[in-house]
Amino acid sequence: MIHILKTILITIVLASTVNAKVDKSMINAVNQQKVLLQQILKEYSFLGMGNNFKDSKGKLKRYLTAYTKSFTSLKGTFEDSKSKEALENAQMIWNTIEKDFHNKPAKDKTLVLQKETDKILQEMSILMNVLLSKDKESKHDIVSIAGYQGVIIERMAALYMMKTWGISDPKFNFKMKESITFFNNSLHKMLNSSQTTKSNKKKIKAVMRSFKFFEMMNRSKSKFIPTLIYKKTTQIHQEIEKITQTYINEGK
Repeated sequence: MIHILKTILITIVLASTVNAKVDKSMINAVNQQKVLLQQILKEYSFLGMGNNFKDSKGKLKRYLTAYTKSFTSLKGTFEDSKSKEALENAQMIWNTIEKDFHNKPAKDKTLVLQKETDKILQEMSILMNVLLSKDKESKHDIVSIAGYQGVIIERMAALYMMKTWGISDPKFNFKMKESITFFNNSLHKMLNSSQTTKSNKKKIKAVMRSFKFFEMMNRSKSKFIPTLIYKKTTQIHQEIEKITQTYINEGK
């Protein structure tokens, strides 16, 4: 699970420093904003199926609060016109769907919510591109790759929950396969990176083993799987956060 308060504090601190230089924590803060979107959608769909595993209702409320606070901090962080436009677009989309996440989950609204959150992700990716374009030596690419793994694992969890809930979208299978391929490829990039320590390599290999189990569960038709998927993706995300934090701390 995302350490919400830590994420908010990071983005608040960044507001006064982002224009001076590109920082690893800045890159991670943008990815954390994307993660929150996927976690919101995951909890919403999980609750829609009548589940409340480890207080999903409370988590959804906390994620919604964290999203608003950290987004506000990001708006005070970027000064270039391209980023400002992306943030304004993201805000407009969010304004049209936020109220639905505060209401009782409705199956007929969920597919629209998924598509709209994808549009927000696209706008947030513009912020990442702005940051990485300033990183002339590509020192922080590995932080971007590792942090985005958290987004992907939560995206897969959200997609699985929606599909299990009975929401029909011919693109679900494609989106899941695309996400699985991307996640696996990124793990190998991290494993082979010159910036990856022996300790992180060990952790990455452990994630690879856990992810194979996720892939196996994803193919299963068992009705008990949603909770197992929830637990497994949460576990993988927690390990990804540790790996990412190690990359962030290196060189400080």
